[in-house]
Amino acid sequence: MGLSEERKKYYAITELDLDIPQISSKMHEHISSAIDEALDKVKEYLKNQGYEGKFQANVNVFVREEGETPRLIQTVKTKIIVK
Repeated sequence: MGLSEERKKYYAITELDLDIPQISSKMHEHISSAIDEALDKVKEYLKNQGYEGKFQANVNVFVREEGETPRLIQTVKTKIIVK
């Protein structure tokens, strides 16, 4: 892994077609970890707010390199189920 790769951190923001706040993850070294955390947090939020069912979610993944402005690198469309 090069020096530049070591300074990259990823975070994800989950958006739903509901009137709820955007929910984001912490900074992670891997994209998949950021996505997993953001989805887990939104599921927990929905469950705590009394929502149940299937929901369409967009997860926007951002990369932040040391000294740089974060930039969107990927959008993942997924369905989540809250029981």
